[in-house]
Amino acid sequence: MLDALFTTSVIVWSVALARVDFREHRLPDWLTFPAIPVALGFLALDRPQNLGFAVTAAVAVMALGLVAHWIADLGLGDVKLLPSVVILLSNAGNPAENLAEWFVGMSILGGIHAAIHISITRDRHSHIPFGPAILGGMMAAVTAG
Repeated sequence: MLDALFTTSVIVWSVALARVDFREHRLPDWLTFPAIPVALGFLALDRPQNLGFAVTAAVAVMALGLVAHWIADLGLGDVKLLPSVVILLSNAGNPAENLAEWFVGMSILGGIHAAIHISITRDRHSHIPFGPAILGGMMAAVTAG
């Protein structure tokens, strides 16, 4: 029952975030911040042995996200989304493998989306929502693992 609730919740949350990001080019705090304790709660119930890894990885990825925000204009909403995604991905037998798969999937999806957007608009300076790539990479990693 917990697995079905977890999966359904993650799918509904991901679709809601992706829709908002595509439409408004922002990820609202009321959808990103509460996801962190909820994801930690699910992880504590299902795989408490992965909590240490999850928290450490979430802090590290958020720090890297902040650097990407300062250097490469990654949106703050995307930065705030990263910890919950990393915690959700830590709910696996091998969380490090899940994170690697997520990073590859996110990079591929983000690159494809950017290439399509730029080829259609011919505007290399437009804002491209990256949240859907983050979430799509998460879904790809979860289904692959």
